[in-house]
Amino acid sequence: MNILVINWQDWRNPLAGGAEVYLYQIFSRIIKNGHRVILLCSRGEGQSRHECIDGFEIFRIGGRANFNFVAPLALRALLRHQTIDIVVDDLNKIPFYSTAFTRKKVLPTLMHLFRSTIYRETNPVFASYVYVAERLIGFLYCRANFVAISESTAEDLRDIGIRQRIDVVYSGIPEHRLTGSVSRENDLVAYVGRVKTYKSIDHFVRAVAIVKRRRKIRAKIVGDGDALDDLKSLAKELDVDIDFTGFVSESEKYRVYHTARIVVQPSIKEGWGLTAIEAQSCNAPVVSANSPGLREVVVHGQTGFLYDYGDIGGMAERIIELLDDNKKWARFSKAAKKWAGQFSWEKSARIFEKVLEEEIKSNEG
Repeated sequence: MNILVINWQDWRNPLAGGAEVYLYQIFSRIIKNGHRVILLCSRGEGQSRHECIDGFEIFRIGGRANFNFVAPLALRALLRHQTIDIVVDDLNKIPFYSTAFTRKKVLPTLMHLFRSTIYRETNPVFASYVYVAERLIGFLYCRANFVAISESTAEDLRDIGIRQRIDVVYSGIPEHRLTGSVSRENDLVAYVGRVKTYKSIDHFVRAVAIVKRRRKIRAKIVGDGDALDDLKSLAKELDVDIDFTGFVSESEKYRVYHTARIVVQPSIKEGWGLTAIEAQSCNAPVVSANSPGLREVVVHGQTGFLYDYGDIGGMAERIIELLDDNKKWARFSKAAKKWAGQFSWEKSARIFEKVLEEEIKSNEG
C-alpha cells in the first residue's frame, strides 16, 4: 500500500501530543510490514521541509496557525507526483476536509472531538470556528468510513451525524525498559500530559491543597503547555508546593510512572487517555475524572477510581484513600498492570492495517 497521512504535526514537533504518538506507533509498524507511508504535516521551529525518518517520508509546510489552509494545495501536489492508494486524514483539532480535494479513498481518523469543550480552551471567536468546523464533518465526510480511537469518540461521531462504518482502534502500550533502579515514592501523586486548560489540571492543584490539610503529599505536574503559568500562579496562591517539570523525555516520563504512588487525570474529555493506561502499565493506579475516553481506560474500584468531573473534594478523597491504604493500593497496582497488558501497539497496528486494506479493496471494487 502507498499511504498518505495528513496530520497537524509529526512526533518530533515540540507541540506533539498523543495523536502523534498514535501516528508513529501505528504507521511505523505498517511501514515494517512493507508498506510506504508519506506524512504531510506542519513545520515546527527548527524542522526541515523534507525529511525521511524511520521509514516515513515527511513533507512539512506552513505552521501551526495556517497548516489547515495550505494543506489542500500540498495534498494536490503530492497526489500529482506520488503514487497514493489511500489518504488517512487525521481530524485532530480542525478538519482538513480532504474529501473535497481528492477523489482518492479517504479514511478519516479521529482522536476526539472538542465540541463544546473548545470554549474552555480558547477565545469565543476561535472556539466557534472549531465548533462549526467539527459540525461540518458529517456533511463533508459523508461517504467516508472512519477510524476512532475509542468508543467514546465513535459515539461523538454518531452524535454529529456519522452513519457510516466506524472502526475503533485503541492505542497500545510501548515497551519501556528503565535504566537504573527506581523505587515507589509513597507520598508522590503526579499528573502527566500536555498542560492545557481543558485538561482541568487546576482541579488537581486544588485537590492537593485539600489533601495537604490532612496528610503529607508530594505533587508533580509533568508536561508543558500554555496553561503552565496559570497553574504556577494558582499553586502559589493556594500555598501548595508542586514540582512543575515542564517537558520531559519518554524515559523520564516512564520514570515518573514508576515512582509515583498515584497518577491523576482530571480532564473533562479525552480521546482515550493514553497517559492513564501508560501509568497503569507501570503499576500506578489512576484517579481520574469520569469523562469520555478516560472512563474506558480506568476500571473503577479495581485499577483506580473514577470521580464525577469537577468534584475536587471527591478527587482529594480518592487520592487520600490510595495514599493511606497500602493493601488496597497494592491490589489496585497489580490489577492496573494486568489490565494495561491487554493493549498493545502490535495488535492495534494489525487492526489498522486490515482496515486500510479493506478500504483500498472496496475502492477498487
